[in-house]
Amino acid sequence: MRKLLPQITVLILFLINTVIYSQSNVSHEVGVSFGVASFQTDFGESGDFPSANQSSFAYGIAHYLKFFGSQYSWRSGGGYFSSHFKLKTEFNYSYNTSIKHEGRYINNEQLQAMTGEIKMYNIGTNLEFYFMELEDYASFYGRENSLNPFISAGLHFTAYDPDIFVNGVSLEGQQEPYTALIDKWQEDSIFLDPSNTFGVSVGAGLRLGLEAVDLVLDARWQHFFSDDIDGLNALNDSANKRDDTMVIVNLGIVYVFGKTD
Repeated sequence: MRKLLPQITVLILFLINTVIYSQSNVSHEVGVSFGVASFQTDFGESGDFPSANQSSFAYGIAHYLKFFGSQYSWRSGGGYFSSHFKLKTEFNYSYNTSIKHEGRYINNEQLQAMTGEIKMYNIGTNLEFYFMELEDYASFYGRENSLNPFISAGLHFTAYDPDIFVNGVSLEGQQEPYTALIDKWQEDSIFLDPSNTFGVSVGAGLRLGLEAVDLVLDARWQHFFSDDIDGLNALNDSANKRDDTMVIVNLGIVYVFGKTD
């Protein structure tokens, strides 16, 4: 799958550009968001949610592309795609400094002493499908307090920088084996170099149209094509064999160009 990612990326970008340039009119929106990012990490065990789930705040900026112009008119018509889809490009930043073992592992002294942090930059493109027609929902007709639910799917590129600590002291620069850790983390299981990966996501949300802006509440599940996001990857341990994942819930405010014209 990873060998095919460059080709898949090029194909998706080609299709997006084809759709964009085939439209006679497009319009734009920009927004900012604040939310909670919940990482499912190897601090714990697959299937043991309390010990594997770590949360932090996330901040983002976004650009939305609509496939009809801000002067849309019923006389000009519109296809199904332009009536229901938006293309969202988003940048998110999160920095989790309080990753630790929880759940049934909380009484193990070695695991209590082991903590981590993840600094993550995530940029992605999401195609959003809106259940109500966008031309009718949009406030070009003066409609306010209108709700429009949507679902989304996307492709993401993530740069990450993890670190692991024992009693507050970073393992970065230290030599293996890390004898202060439990056996499975002592050798060939900790990766602290900054790196990057691709991922895919699916999500759902709700948009509320106001006079000058829209409010957006959305949730997204993201699967990374890497198990090293948190710096841990016990390659031969079935309890930690899955790639890292994330759930992010955002509340955003979006400015719609031309909305109040």
